[in-house]
Amino acid sequence: MNIRWGMAIVLLGCIVSGCAVGPQYHAPEPALPPQWHQAATDGLAPGAANLHEWWLVFADDQLSSLVHRAVEGNLDLRLAMLRVREARALRGVAAGELLPSLAGQGSYQRTKYSANGFFGGAIGRAAGSNATFAESVARGVASGYLTQGLGTILPEVPGLASSVAGNLVGMIPGRSKLPDTDEMNLFTTGFDASWEIDVFGGIRRSVEAADSELAATVEDYRSVQVSLLAEVAATYIDVRALQSQIEATRRNIELQKQTLSLTRARFDAQLTSELDVHQARTNLATTESELPLLESGLTLAVYRLGVLLGGEPAALYDELSASRAIPQPPSETFVGVPTDLLRRRPDIRAAERRLAAQTARIGVAAADLYPRFTLSGTLGFDARDFSHMLDGRSVTYGLGPAVHWSLFNGLRNLSRIAAQEAATHYAYVSYERTLLMALQDVESAMVAYKNEQARRDALLRAAEAARQAVQIAEKRYEDGLTDFQNVLAAQRSLVNLDNAVAQSRGQVAVYLVALYKALGGGWSPDQTPPAEDPDEGSAVLAHPLDFILSGGKMNLPWETKPDRNGESATTPTNEE
Repeated sequence: MNIRWGMAIVLLGCIVSGCAVGPQYHAPEPALPPQWHQAATDGLAPGAANLHEWWLVFADDQLSSLVHRAVEGNLDLRLAMLRVREARALRGVAAGELLPSLAGQGSYQRTKYSANGFFGGAIGRAAGSNATFAESVARGVASGYLTQGLGTILPEVPGLASSVAGNLVGMIPGRSKLPDTDEMNLFTTGFDASWEIDVFGGIRRSVEAADSELAATVEDYRSVQVSLLAEVAATYIDVRALQSQIEATRRNIELQKQTLSLTRARFDAQLTSELDVHQARTNLATTESELPLLESGLTLAVYRLGVLLGGEPAALYDELSASRAIPQPPSETFVGVPTDLLRRRPDIRAAERRLAAQTARIGVAAADLYPRFTLSGTLGFDARDFSHMLDGRSVTYGLGPAVHWSLFNGLRNLSRIAAQEAATHYAYVSYERTLLMALQDVESAMVAYKNEQARRDALLRAAEAARQAVQIAEKRYEDGLTDFQNVLAAQRSLVNLDNAVAQSRGQVAVYLVALYKALGGGWSPDQTPPAEDPDEGSAVLAHPLDFILSGGKMNLPWETKPDRNGESATTPTNEE
């Protein structure tokens, strides 16, 4: 009958397992503008952009190489990958609740009964060393020990003690031997199994939440990658822009050195005053003072880029020491439409997945309002002699269902549901805020990129005019047609404009990088975090059984990481 009831509960669980308490999640459909704001998109093309590998638009092979190396070596990206791995494992923990649990056990116990107790006194004295256990009990009953002992426990009902004693004798196997001593061994082994039938879907809602959290961590990984690639490109552009400023500053220094030589020659020829010489020397020293600041900024940018690639700060110093042109944007820049953000921005996708996870947690909390059905069973062997452990008479088993229903707990379950509902509203508002911030990022980057292009073009015209002004002023000063102040003013203006042009060229490229970052570029839907990290050694297991097969041993990452000479570094022990 118990087995029939258990099968009935299993069948009932299978019938109703299709339903789960709590709200069914539907992804929100926010209202987005059909097009970007006109003021932001003037001069930009509305077509679809190659956001997966946006850095290719700069046509710089060294930039492409740095981007790929950053994906392989950056530590922030590795941390995000390990978060994904953790979420995968936690999802397995949640899914495991849907399956039955099986536990093995084994024990040994040696027991000594008191000589003055029931077994040691009554039955032990009544039995002979060669009598069967049933015969010894019967002899004890006949002598009044067993009946007298039970009569002290059941004095209210006449004849009940002797009846119970008789039934007890009938239950004892006749071929079992009474122990010759008051000591006894007991060997026990077997299995315990239990299975909570997810009738109301609380466990399935938990798995649903874990699935969504896993997807959110994958999007977090992609978000880190988007930010990383943008930072690598922006830092590389800063390196090239600083090199360009250094070259422009050195050209102006050479020009001002020539001017100083000219003023000295005119002073020696008594064609000008000593004041012009000192002013020319001041102008030269002022320009030379800017060079150390630019070189310091260049070195720091190279150091920052080296760390972004997961290496030492100076790892790229020699590689980037040779100057190259500042990467320039293409003639046309495509920006797509606002709805593309829902598909491309990892932070929006992560916020939507966390909203889904939080919605599922309402169902997890709501399932506590309903009863829980569990099917449990045991199968084992009990014997006083180890040689009889596998005898058929040593088998023990039990099978039966159980129901647990918390009828009243101070309204704590209702409060948990209310808390999860509030958390779900919070997740939705966070999703909306993330979406609005993404729209702001894109349109701000568009405006900055477009206006910086206009500023760059104006600075180019101004720098060309300043260069011609310097030539004219120096020629007129050499001919004695103007004073030295005009030369100084023209040279200072040229120095400032040359630096501004180099900065603006780099800033245009940086703003384009910011635009691609705001659009969510730098990843592909086919690209997911790797399941394994070979650099971590055996500390990360490919399968949970690896831990068992390895004897429970794991090499921690810092125990297997190669040292800087390429040799395996191990942690010294106390014995060493």
